[in-house]
Amino acid sequence: MIEKKEYRIADLNEIKATPEAIISGSMDDEIRERMLTVIDTEGPILESLLFKRVINSMSLKKIGSRILPIFDRIASSLPVRISDNEGERLFHNNNDEDYFRPTPNSAVRYSYQIPTEEAVCCLQYILEREGRIITKSELSKLFKAELGYDRMGAQVDALFKKASKSPKLKRTGNGRFTI
Repeated sequence: MIEKKEYRIADLNEIKATPEAIISGSMDDEIRERMLTVIDTEGPILESLLFKRVINSMSLKKIGSRILPIFDRIASSLPVRISDNEGERLFHNNNDEDYFRPTPNSAVRYSYQIPTEEAVCCLQYILEREGRIITKSELSKLFKAELGYDRMGAQVDALFKKASKSPKLKRTGNGRFTI
């Protein structure tokens, strides 16, 4: 049975860091600990959002081309499972349950920051809950509502389309979805 859990954002205290300190390697342990905190709280999390959370907590505006290899090296050495999500690394926490997490109104998580496997879990949850055959258009409306989006924009639609192609979802002969 797929579970629905609330999405939580990692609470990182803000520090002042300079690109020079990061490049020197003196901040490696701090970056590693911040990454692990974010993964533990928000995982599975896409690499881009993981890096964004850590960068913002270090009072940096963006990650430059000199700093990206350092973040890549540290992230690659983390003792967590890393998988692929449409060409981007996905970092998993130790919770291997099947679940999805709607984003509460107080948090900001855009649809492009939601891993495809989490979107698939959302679709499975809807199908289990409804317990009936559902058309693609009806399923897309339920998907949008379940994840907390007011409308089906292009990015939400793209996430739905990727997730709806999953072999984990069953379809009838006429293309409808079923449990």
